[in-house]
Amino acid sequence: MNIVMVMRSQAGVPGRAGVPGGQIGMVQIARALSAAGHTVALFVGGPRMSYLDGLDDIRATHLRWPTWLDNATAAAPEPVRDLGRRARRRRWLAALTALPAMATADVVHVQGLEDAEALLPAVDMPVVVTHWGRVGRWLPTGTAPAADRALAERIAQLRARATVVAIGQAQAEALAAAGLPAAAVIPPGIDLQHFRPGDRHLTRLQLGLPLGDGVVLYVGRLAPDKNVETLIQAFASLHQQLRSSRLLIVGDGPTKAQLQRLVEQLGVDTAVTFVPFIAHHLLPAYYNAADVTVVPSNYLETFCMVALEAIACACPLVVTDQVPEIRQAFPDVASLASYDVAGLRDQMAAALRGHLTPADNTRVIDYTWSNAARQYADLYQSTRRQGSGSISGR
Repeated sequence: MNIVMVMRSQAGVPGRAGVPGGQIGMVQIARALSAAGHTVALFVGGPRMSYLDGLDDIRATHLRWPTWLDNATAAAPEPVRDLGRRARRRRWLAALTALPAMATADVVHVQGLEDAEALLPAVDMPVVVTHWGRVGRWLPTGTAPAADRALAERIAQLRARATVVAIGQAQAEALAAAGLPAAAVIPPGIDLQHFRPGDRHLTRLQLGLPLGDGVVLYVGRLAPDKNVETLIQAFASLHQQLRSSRLLIVGDGPTKAQLQRLVEQLGVDTAVTFVPFIAHHLLPAYYNAADVTVVPSNYLETFCMVALEAIACACPLVVTDQVPEIRQAFPDVASLASYDVAGLRDQMAAALRGHLTPADNTRVIDYTWSNAARQYADLYQSTRRQGSGSISGR
């Protein structure tokens, strides 16, 4: 089967940094489909970014669009931002539809509803869209009738032309509430040859971490919906009890400066390390070096790949009640309410004292990229276009 996969650029990730799960997922699905004998052309809506390190065995075509222009557009007044976004989208669409692979594609697989919506008028072939994020912007406001009518029309077009995939059951329910029922729920996968238990002593030496310290790990974007403030507050309380404890915050994003100020205000700046963005293939060392990984999210995680990676590496894990897919699949994972500072402190203390065991990871075998690719291949086949199809305007 001939497949064109359309991936968003790093510029489309909130905060423009962190661990872009949707992008990693699209690349890994492309790799698994290729390994299964399908012909895959990967189109990335921007320049090559460092999160692709270690995943370069799948050839990608990148949109020629300067990053500085994205930055300038983001800093401009709203009318200018709108013009910039439209210009970028026109260039994106022209480059994508001009791909030679589009002429022979059996299906186009797009990351995100917005990109699928932009592509639909230009193609006459099956479009599968995996929506990796939240659904809030696709819900009517209830206070702006004209905007809600326009949104309903957009949703109707997507529903008529695109096959929607959810990455978790909670997200599928949210999509259905927005009028976009998912044709399938296909969870992300994990590379079990890469994310697996390792030697804590060795990985700490590799990362330059003291062997005797208790290490708490956070991996992800630094943004309001990740609730890292609560983690820092809980760690500050923990550090008063366990002076040898330290917190590693791996990622970047719009709240980084605010979080750094909070760390200083709480007097734990010598015990907290902000680690710049780490390419995906380097993350297992951090999980294997840590005593516990914390996912403190205060908004629904559509699917938490960080939690799955920690489980696969046999790293003890604490999550909030906003990580339903992981809590259901791995019920022995420690969980608590999003703003429970004292509870989080106590769970981290238990982990650092060796009293919080890793979750049972026997079910991680269900979350392989090859399994996800098989499910997508079956879905492609069921939506495959009849006849040769075309690209509008060509």
